[in-house]
Amino acid sequence: MYKHKWPAVAPKAAVVLVHGTGEHHGRYAHVARYLNEQGWDVYTGDLPGCGQSPGKRGHISSFSQYIDTVHQWTNEALEQSDGRPVFLMGHSLGGLIVTRYAQTQAAAEKLSGIILTSPCMELVLKVPEWKKSLAKVLDRIWPSLALPNGISPDMVSRDVKVQDLYKRDPLNYHKVSVRWFEELHRAMKLAWEEADKLDLPVLILQAGDDQLVDAQAVERFADRIQAEKEFHLFPHLRHEVLNEPEKQQVLERMVQWMQKNTNMTY
Repeated sequence: MYKHKWPAVAPKAAVVLVHGTGEHHGRYAHVARYLNEQGWDVYTGDLPGCGQSPGKRGHISSFSQYIDTVHQWTNEALEQSDGRPVFLMGHSLGGLIVTRYAQTQAAAEKLSGIILTSPCMELVLKVPEWKKSLAKVLDRIWPSLALPNGISPDMVSRDVKVQDLYKRDPLNYHKVSVRWFEELHRAMKLAWEEADKLDLPVLILQAGDDQLVDAQAVERFADRIQAEKEFHLFPHLRHEVLNEPEKQQVLERMVQWMQKNTNMTY
């Protein structure tokens, strides 16, 4: 899988960044630049079937492919950080992947915390039962069948420049497979069932005007977490809180939280 590192000049800590559905790591270059300026190395890459990584666009055979990829990035960050704090951060689908990683992987114990931005815990669009049943049938006979993901540029951000770039980006994709759909819903179900397995600090930064992820469901999920946690709702922001006009507020909140959860002086 394609991986990338944005190094800080004098690193004090590190963040492993996991992107969302239909996109790639390059859309977070501005986030990495800001974190680098604060003294944070940023480790990232493209998930299977995304960006510059191999695989059919928008298709996986198992959600474990995502977990395995993030495990590689996280291990590299932990190995190269020489005991410095390492945080794991994910947006949307990436937030779900980070959650499942923290719930299932022993290596998560070495992390200083996880950050979830508009994590995919429940979709706004509720899928009718007949469609779910049809998806299960198709998953058995044609799992790679690709269907539109339903994401339009104006759903991700209010910033028209971001919308235009999203639409024109050749590394973005706009369809997902039936198997991907099934694996997504299975992972969401498990994330809810095992919410009490999160035993490290958690920061959730949720868009209030999210047209993709159910913001109220994310808040309910936060309530289930028994570990140290913070939930912040940004009322007027759309799904990609790090690509909204107010993104600086979100970045500052994130860095303040990470600083608080380390014993380092900045």
